[in-house]
Amino acid sequence: MLTTKHLILSIAFTAMVIHVTATPETDYIDSQLARIQSEFNVHVHYQYDTNLFFPPEWKRPALELAAREINTAEVTRLLPILQQFLTAHPASVVQAELEHIYLLQEMSFQGKPYGGTHRARSMYIVCNGIENRFTTDFMLCRLHSEFSSILFDHHDFPTNSWEQLNPVNFTYSGNGFEVVDHPSRYDISDRSCAEGFLVNYSKSSLENDFNIISSWLFTKRAELDEKANLHRTIEMKRTLATEFYLSLSGQYNFN
Repeated sequence: MLTTKHLILSIAFTAMVIHVTATPETDYIDSQLARIQSEFNVHVHYQYDTNLFFPPEWKRPALELAAREINTAEVTRLLPILQQFLTAHPASVVQAELEHIYLLQEMSFQGKPYGGTHRARSMYIVCNGIENRFTTDFMLCRLHSEFSSILFDHHDFPTNSWEQLNPVNFTYSGNGFEVVDHPSRYDISDRSCAEGFLVNYSKSSLENDFNIISSWLFTKRAELDEKANLHRTIEMKRTLATEFYLSLSGQYNFN
């Protein structure tokens, strides 16, 4: 049984731990995340807690979920990137569709590393500064890609019109899990573009196909327009994606 003395010592120890773990860097991060929450009503989480981050169904033994806390230096680097991502969308869309962003250094299911995923109105974003590929542009693409999945899930998407643009007898390979660890998944080829797919990963599912078009629409518009000018199918998928966003809000501007 806890005595009063033990309780006081426990409280004092907890306060000491909080005091020790708080730093000027985390104070700065928390102040910036509070601004994001105030402006967009989005909660950004970076101090890893498996019970807070993940729903029970993701923690089933068969899924073999593993994750690691993101480095605070990476969170600091991500702050302006998060702001840039959020302001690219009308505030009304963000406030209605996005509640949580969970930042992690690593995340895997069944031994396969994930760069990001989503659930309901939450996004899970991996950023590992040890690897050079986690550039500003790369992270912006990842954020827009995952958000496009949330919008895809919550609104009517022109699935039939999109599928009709694909080659005859083409079938997507799955849901992306089958290629998530392939090093060539983001490779670009003239043949794939001629078929209407920006990268190899686009061929894994309709949702992932839309994800890639969406991420380029917001972050690589010049490159997307170049591909669209060369390949009619990509042009038509770009049009469908643009119309989808405009159906959510007339405040989107893709000119």
